Amino acid sequence: MFTTPLRAAALCALAAFSFSSCFGIIDKDRRKIAMFDGKAITRGDFNKVLRDMSPETRPNIRTKGDVRSALQNYLDKRVRHKNAEDLVATGRISIPRQMAEAVLRINKPEMFFKIENPEEYHMTEQDLKYMEEEREIRIDEMLKELEAEEGVLFRIDQAIKEQTIAVTDDEFQKEFELRKADLKHPERIAFSGVLIPGDSQEARAASAEATRKLRGGSPVQDVLNEYASAKAELIEAELEKDPTKVKFAPFWQQASGAQVNDVVGPIFIQGWTQATQDAKGTTSQREYPAGMLTIKVTGRTDETQQTLEEAKPRLQRSILYGKVMDQLRTENGVQIFEDNLDDPGMFDQRQ
Repeated sequence: MFTTPLRAAALCALAAFSFSSCFGIIDKDRRKIAMFDGKAITRGDFNKVLRDMSPETRPNIRTKGDVRSALQNYLDKRVRHKNAEDLVATGRISIPRQMAEAVLRINKPEMFFKIENPEEYHMTEQDLKYMEEEREIRIDEMLKELEAEEGVLFRIDQAIKEQTIAVTDDEFQKEFELRKADLKHPERIAFSGVLIPGDSQEARAASAEATRKLRGGSPVQDVLNEYASAKAELIEAELEKDPTKVKFAPFWQQASGAQVNDVVGPIFIQGWTQATQDAKGTTSQREYPAGMLTIKVTGRTDETQQTLEEAKPRLQRSILYGKVMDQLRTENGVQIFEDNLDDPGMFDQRQ
């Protein structure tokens, strides 16, 4: 049994240990791991960022290298968004919200499914309102991401015009060897198609039926005439598979690899335009209505390997992207303090 002096000494030691342990935890959370725009980012700040991420976007962190990579990605995102905000505010870049919606349709098509009979799924008006609000929030988030990317591309174009950044032959060669497998002349497809405007059940049903007729051998013009009452339009074009042109992404998801005489569709399209020329030779753009498109392939060109010289325009973009990001990091005072990064055990993926 402890005597009173011994008991007091033990309690003091325990209190001191507890204070020291708690202070150590608090101190770690307050430890500065990065700087951005003159402001410190602590371990606690970054831990909160990770906790607030959705499961689908939260990085899988197992090593200290993973911690650094996640932190760098977070800082780069802030850098890109800040650059875009400045450019949008001064009117130097602009992304239509419809484009953000089109990209989200590709990435999250389930968010755009129309529920014709919500009562069958025991859904209330409030449930439908919540789904609509969530969809609008996600479109806004996608718009910010597209603006961020466009902002970096704007800075690249600016650097090229002003010749403030150069790419050396050695940099071209290294980048070419690194990316050679992806440097191809893109696939091209020529087609004749029937566009039925709208995204309603009726439009989708009509487009599905038109697709069946085309696959059954009916000529495109005959199918077009049959759906004149639905305001069907003829689209004849040749497209190049360019991943930067996001409005064509739904088309290539279905049409890539299609052969001559194949029928592909229906495909929901939005934001497509047609160049027209008047008698005076003046060119203007006419926008096709959003709707369901079915095509018959009339020609195709397979992708082929590019040479170094042919690939230089693409390589230049890639190299300059990295250099512009370095510039933006410097402008925003981005720093990472490697020695202060968290132990990976701090990030429990089961949270």
